[in-house]
Amino acid sequence: MPILRDMQLLPVSVQAHTGFPEAVRKLLTAHTSAIAVVDDTERVIGLFTDDDLLRGLFPRYLGELRHTAFLVNEGQPLSASIDAVAGEPVSRYMRKPVTVEIEASAAHVVERFLHTPWGAIAVVEAGRFVGILGQLEFTERLIEQLDHEAGEGEMG
Repeated sequence: MPILRDMQLLPVSVQAHTGFPEAVRKLLTAHTSAIAVVDDTERVIGLFTDDDLLRGLFPRYLGELRHTAFLVNEGQPLSASIDAVAGEPVSRYMRKPVTVEIEASAAHVVERFLHTPWGAIAVVEAGRFVGILGQLEFTERLIEQLDHEAGEGEMG
C-alpha cells in the first residue's frame, strides 16, 4: 500500500489570482513551509513558500548581500515594500511546483524531498491537488512504518 494514502495531508491551497496578503495568512495559519497555488481545475501550478513570503516582504536586493550591518532598521520589513505587495497576486511570487502522485512509493517521495529546498511538497491525484505533505510528518510516518515492519520480522 502506498505510504501517502493513509497520511493526513494539509488541504491548503490558494488560487493563482489570490492576493499576496491572503496567501501569507494561509501559509502562516497552516504552519507549513509551502502551500499549493492551483488553477480553476485544482491543478497545482506553483508553490508559495516561506522563502517567497520573505522575498515579497523585503527588498529584493537583500538576497544579493552577504551582510546587512550598514542598513538602517536592519531586520524590519519596509512599509513601502509591504504596501507594494498588498495588491499583487500570489502567482507573481510562486515558484515551480514540486509534486508527487498519491500512489508514489516511499523512495520516490524521499527523492522529491531530497531535491526540494523547503520542507513541503504538493500531493496530487490524477493531476489534481490533494494536500500538502510536510517533510517532518512524512519522515515520522516512514520511521513508524519501518519500525513496525522490523517488529513483525522479529516475531516471525
